[in-house]
Amino acid sequence: MPKNKSPRRGRERRLRIRSELRSRPDLQKIALTVQALAVAQAEKEAQAQAEAAEKEGQS
Repeated sequence: MPKNKSPRRGRERRLRIRSELRSRPDLQKIALTVQALAVAQAEKEAQAQAEAAEKEGQS
């Protein structure tokens, strides 16, 4: 082992996380996120339907 070992190495670290209290939620950001999730889910479902139709056509 090297002699120049960092003094912080091996020590336990204590982290403290504090939340930030907001008076109002950011409704625009929430709405955009929900919209993006809905679009992504619809695209995924459409792709699954297209793949299923393609498999049926090949059989």
